[in-house]
Amino acid sequence: MQIPHTDNYPDVTGVILAGGKSRRMGTDKAQLELSGQSLFDRSLRLLQGFFATIIIAGDRPDLARPGIPAIADLYPGSALGGLHTGLKSATTDWIFVAPCDMPYPDAQIVTALLQNRAGVEAVVPRTASGYEPVFALYHKNCLPQMEAMLQQNQFRIYDFYQRIAIRYLEPPNLPDGWQRSLLNINTPEQLAQIKKETR
Repeated sequence: MQIPHTDNYPDVTGVILAGGKSRRMGTDKAQLELSGQSLFDRSLRLLQGFFATIIIAGDRPDLARPGIPAIADLYPGSALGGLHTGLKSATTDWIFVAPCDMPYPDAQIVTALLQNRAGVEAVVPRTASGYEPVFALYHKNCLPQMEAMLQQNQFRIYDFYQRIAIRYLEPPNLPDGWQRSLLNINTPEQLAQIKKETR
């Protein structure tokens, strides 16, 4: 994976979402290892290749590093709450979010999303499997609508997307190999299969 210089996108903060409970996995997904590297470290390395500032959204002081704080969600328990933490905490106009459970996060998709942000408030992959809201790009302008929903205990990403100016990147506009890149691990069976394929 080619790593760009971290000064390419000074108006974007990288955000790793780590607020999930990993219920289906039964163990902490961020610390799962693949080829000797934790899934968290895979996401961190990817974002560090693009962005000078990284934060962790979620009450995970165990994952924090010097200069990479972990910030507890004000509205815990949903992806929307994690996005809110990232946007609220960032000092830049944009955040790029990535989950802590992607085995093969890909720099080409990050680049494609960044190149399509003009004139909108979010850029999100959308495939036959649905939206990829936690591997996407969001502008600070999303905060008012996000906060309005969270204050009313509304957490559906789809409903949030109806309220903002959004651009979807669909398979014809995604780089080759996007299916592998957008995988995440939710169950022990998925982990076992991925480990078998990665040998």
